[in-house]
This record gives sequence, structure tokens and C-alpha cells, in this order.
Amino acid sequence: MKKINIIITILFVVFCLAQQGLAQPKVLIENPVFIFESVPEGISITHEFIVKNTGDTLLHIDNILPP
Repeated sequence: MKKINIIITILFVVFCLAQQGLAQPKVLIENPVFIFESVPEGISITHEFIVKNTGDTLLHIDNILPP
């Protein structure tokens, strides 16, 4: 009986650790491409990209640089 309890405990721990390894952020960007048409000089254009995290852990976005 003691061996069965130990085996069940080990299997439970392994299963829990495996689930932690599967958790990942996942990025979804709606309309990831925006084509700027010809713009007169001195006119500013803005565009908003919507970024969603559809994963199951926190998503960190670092080092964003303009092209």
C-alpha cells in the first residue's frame, strides 16, 4: 500500500510539472500588415496594431523599435 501511494504521488508531481511546461503566451495580431499609400510631405499618419495574448501565460513585449 505504501508503494502505491508513493507511485501515485510521483505520477501526480510529474503530471503537474508537465502542465507547467505547456503554458505559453501566444500572440495574435489582427491585420498585421498596413500599407501606407503616398502621403504629402509634412502630413503625419498613424495606424494602430491590435495585439492580443491568446495563450495561457503572461506575454512580455520588449524592445520595440521603429523600422
